[in-house]
Amino acid sequence: MQRDRQSSNSGQPRPAGKPPAAPSPGDNRSEFASAATRSPPPNSPVGDPNEFSNFELIKHMFQFVRPVKWLAVLACLLVGLGVFLEISAVDLTRVVINTVGTALNPSAAGAVHKPHGSVFHHGSLHVALILVGMLALFITLSSVCNFFRSIANTRLSMDMVFHMRSAVYDQLQQVGFSFHDAHSSGQLINRALSDLHNVRFFVNLSLVSIAEIVGYTIGYNILIATINPWVGLASLLPVPFWIVYILRFGKKMRPVQRDLMATGDKLVNVYSENVAGVNVVKAFATETTETGKYNATADTYFSQVMTTVGMWANFIPVIRGIATGANLLLFFLGAMLAVSGKLHAGDILVFGVAMGAILSRLQQINQIANQYQMAVVSARRFFEILYAYPSIAEAAALPQLPRGPGAVEFSGVTFGYHPDRSVLTNISFQANPGSVIALVGPTGAGKTTMMQLLARFYDPQAGAIFVDGHDIRSVSLRSVRQAMGFVFQETFLFSDTVVNNIRYGDPQASLEQVEAAARLAQAHEFIMEMPKQYDTVLGERGLTLSGGQKQRLAIARAIVANPRILILDDALAAVDPETEHLIRRALELVLRDRTVFIIAHRLSTVKAADLVLVLEQGTITQAGTHDVLLRQEGHYREIAEVQLVGGGPGVLPPLGSTARRVAAEGSR
Repeated sequence: MQRDRQSSNSGQPRPAGKPPAAPSPGDNRSEFASAATRSPPPNSPVGDPNEFSNFELIKHMFQFVRPVKWLAVLACLLVGLGVFLEISAVDLTRVVINTVGTALNPSAAGAVHKPHGSVFHHGSLHVALILVGMLALFITLSSVCNFFRSIANTRLSMDMVFHMRSAVYDQLQQVGFSFHDAHSSGQLINRALSDLHNVRFFVNLSLVSIAEIVGYTIGYNILIATINPWVGLASLLPVPFWIVYILRFGKKMRPVQRDLMATGDKLVNVYSENVAGVNVVKAFATETTETGKYNATADTYFSQVMTTVGMWANFIPVIRGIATGANLLLFFLGAMLAVSGKLHAGDILVFGVAMGAILSRLQQINQIANQYQMAVVSARRFFEILYAYPSIAEAAALPQLPRGPGAVEFSGVTFGYHPDRSVLTNISFQANPGSVIALVGPTGAGKTTMMQLLARFYDPQAGAIFVDGHDIRSVSLRSVRQAMGFVFQETFLFSDTVVNNIRYGDPQASLEQVEAAARLAQAHEFIMEMPKQYDTVLGERGLTLSGGQKQRLAIARAIVANPRILILDDALAAVDPETEHLIRRALELVLRDRTVFIIAHRLSTVKAADLVLVLEQGTITQAGTHDVLLRQEGHYREIAEVQLVGGGPGVLPPLGSTARRVAAEGSR
């Protein structure tokens, strides 16, 4: 669809202290994103959504109207036109009734009696027929107006949903890893669906309904006031009582709604985690435990829902009671005035219709108030996504990373996910272009974190990282990541065809390039055994494939991207030794003229590396080639002793004199 083609990522995160780029002409989604969803720079007037007042939240929510402002104007104009036509029809009905009443009973209006045999005055009959024709015209126009109003209101609602979903999806692509670390997938899904709907529905409902309430209340009160000012004043009596009661009710309802939505997040999270981890649940036979966990959360959610229902059960009768009292008062006044001869039959009818219309519209305040309570809570949660500042701040108009051979340098890099706890400390090394660097060390030593810093998923607290002599913070983030290819330890494949998964890093890659990459990754054979070969649609996250098959597809995907720096994060851990050998032999051609980082625990994978870095507790404790490190006392030799223990005598080289003395002392 045309609209789908217009939805795209809005580019790089906004630099600190700089305004957003101007949207392209005619691109309403870009205008919306720049106006309402771009992340605020530090110390900006936007600030933290959790610190917004309710009035500020409403202002931010109504910014969503900006990209659909002309539809909103049209919807409100149609509301106004519909109100005018309906009130005019009611007034014409009053005039017709009064005219007919006067013709049938002239003495009631001081008219002169006509001869018997003439029920209507000729002039009165003519006027009545004209008024009836006008009444039919107004009713027809009102029906046509309501038809177009319904279409405009539906289009307004759907367009707002489209722009809001596009904005939140774009924002989720821009926020850094730290944001996703702090929010579970269940929370993000619930906020992008449930909270988005609550905000959209409130904006749409209040925009149209308030216009309708104001139109009917003012229009009918003007009509009543023209008939009798005292009755018009009486019709306004319920308004202040409603306002006071709704404000008091809102203070009690907001914390209840907040707890309800937090439990809803937890419920969605339990559900999504259970679906994603179904293999683990089945493997450990914990279906009963998971069902109990879900039921406990669902019971909490149910009790909170019932608390909300109980509060609304007390709220609605009070509102309706105020409306009923005002209605009875109005009819009492109308009856007294009719008895005294100051009102006609048509006037009494107008009072009934007018008060019914006014009170029914004013009772829509119940729905608006209910939606307002949910929207205020949802908006804070929703804006936490839309106003989340990217963890990687980027200056404006940064140059692209120039082409180069792929030299990498870490200079005094220190990093921690929390500033007070360092994961890496003073990491410094150089990787020559076209070399293979292996990262070895115990779990949690910081190997994967180093590679995440290289791809600038995070920025270090100290030090700098250079690619081909350029600090990666001085060039555009997109160009840095395009220069790198990743094969992660946990392979993620999309629910798409095999060919689209392989060409994900380069959508323009030809089928021949895809097939060549698959052959290098030793994936071509099992792909050809699939029902539709390269056009086979994979199951969710590639669940229809084995671990080794998924890993080989991930390697093929990295090969197609043709990066200058290739990062293999324990990429061969899920394949058998024979396949590993075949892949390594095939990769020898691919690894030429590019820098490769290998995170691995098998010595068979790293022993051919040009440089092996041993990390322990966030620092580099050893550096050298495989042969050099085997002759040193340390973690690398300990790994070798474990993995090569069955190789017989002479597998490991002898230690130097110092190392022998240390080993001898340790054995005493």
